[in-house]
Amino acid sequence: MADPKTIGRYQVLKPIGSGGMGTVYLAEDPLLKRRVAIKVVKVSGEARIQAMLRFRREAEISAQLNHPNVITIFDVGVADDLGPFLAMEYVEGKSLAKRIKEKSLDLEASARVLIQAMRALRAAHRSAIIHRDVKPDNILLSEEGRAKLMDFGIARSLGHMSLSPERPPYLEGLPPEDATGYIQTLALRLTVTGDFLGSPAYAPPEVLKGGEGTPASDRYSFAATAFELLTGKLPHPGEGLTAIIIHALHEPVAIPPEMSPRLAAVFQRALAADPDDRYTTLPEFMEELIDALPGPAHLRARLFGLLGQEDDGLGLSTLSRGRADAFTPTEAARAASEAHLRQSQPVKITLAEDPVETYLTSTQRRPRVHAPEAGVDWIRLLKWALIVLLLVELFWWIYPILSRAPGSG
Repeated sequence: MADPKTIGRYQVLKPIGSGGMGTVYLAEDPLLKRRVAIKVVKVSGEARIQAMLRFRREAEISAQLNHPNVITIFDVGVADDLGPFLAMEYVEGKSLAKRIKEKSLDLEASARVLIQAMRALRAAHRSAIIHRDVKPDNILLSEEGRAKLMDFGIARSLGHMSLSPERPPYLEGLPPEDATGYIQTLALRLTVTGDFLGSPAYAPPEVLKGGEGTPASDRYSFAATAFELLTGKLPHPGEGLTAIIIHALHEPVAIPPEMSPRLAAVFQRALAADPDDRYTTLPEFMEELIDALPGPAHLRARLFGLLGQEDDGLGLSTLSRGRADAFTPTEAARAASEAHLRQSQPVKITLAEDPVETYLTSTQRRPRVHAPEAGVDWIRLLKWALIVLLLVELFWWIYPILSRAPGSG
């Protein structure tokens, strides 16, 4: 079919992406004179209704979060000849998945992307929203380095989740050889029908077994994304979906031999099969990850400085790449120390089935970089000594006058 010339009130410029379910177009809003990306899903019947509901949910979540690292949704609607559409912010850049394939991000740039994506996902969790499909394809990276988390269409509010979701017993305690037949059927169903909400390659075992998404499962998917970004490989590899699911359910994380033991330990905990064994907050995971990264100390100092800035997403763009590379180790240590000292009072965040998450003050946080200790401020001490001497001199000068005054006794 020929590409449409208009979608709703928007003027279509060109297609910029396509998949099995639909197409994404670059368009222009004639009223506001801005470019937008429009996602169109070509479905009918019940699927059409479900697509519209997902688009509306994504628009509502975008409006609630209003975060600089979350894609902004402008409009939703239905085009009679095309189907449901979603008009969103146009980001001139590529998805993180494409950047991973191109190997175009160095270590520091990769860590900066993860810090931004963490802020977006943390903002969702603070609003009791579970993304349920965190993966490199759903993180857009602009040419300026701004990361944007997108596709909240299958997200769910914790308020509408069962506190004790029933999990089918089909895989509990079964050895791999007994579960292979079912997993092959499951993989076929996920591929053909699309019943599974999320991406199996990044989904934790409890979700693959039929459990509902939780903040812990989002954190697992985020860690799987970080693993692929830093290694170029999936934490659970396999030729085809069936092999990936079998590995995720029955095998530990496949640590590359070149990975340092310290970094391997971070990913083994973040990608633990049991949600209770994982990091309990996203900032905790990022702190441990940055601390375990290879490279010079001043690189980690810059990253800790960015991680410690206010949670508005702006700190990552205020420090340009050129200026960051010009930092000396002493300047980087001072920047990191000052960032920790600027921490606000702990903010308590309570989510169902999720630990209380706090930002630690500088005295509670385990120090990563120590600024050089300052020596004794002799100039200040000398000033105070002079002030004391002047007061004593003034007293001895005034006292005889007061003692001779009438009525002084």
